[in-house]
Amino acid sequence: MQTPPAPIESARRELYLRRRFPRGTTHIVIACLIREDDWRPLVAHWWRGKEVCIIGADLEGNFLLRHCDGTVRYWDHRTQMDEVLAPSVRAFAEKLIE
Repeated sequence: MQTPPAPIESARRELYLRRRFPRGTTHIVIACLIREDDWRPLVAHWWRGKEVCIIGADLEGNFLLRHCDGTVRYWDHRTQMDEVLAPSVRAFAEKLIE
């Protein structure tokens, strides 16, 4: 029996169709998602929080982060703050829309 693909892999394959993530009254437009095999802990002078991996980016150059607590967060370079978008990668992938 073949195991189903990881949620991020399914989202990557469908990114040409479903690339927007609802955020309040606007949307984050996803530019790219990174293969799970390529996730690495982030080491950057501007990140002071707990361990995260960059899993994608939006069209504005902000990052989608997978936090060590399992949440998916949005790092806004302009405000230098992160915001929880979803409780898990699966929940994040399921919320992507056309």
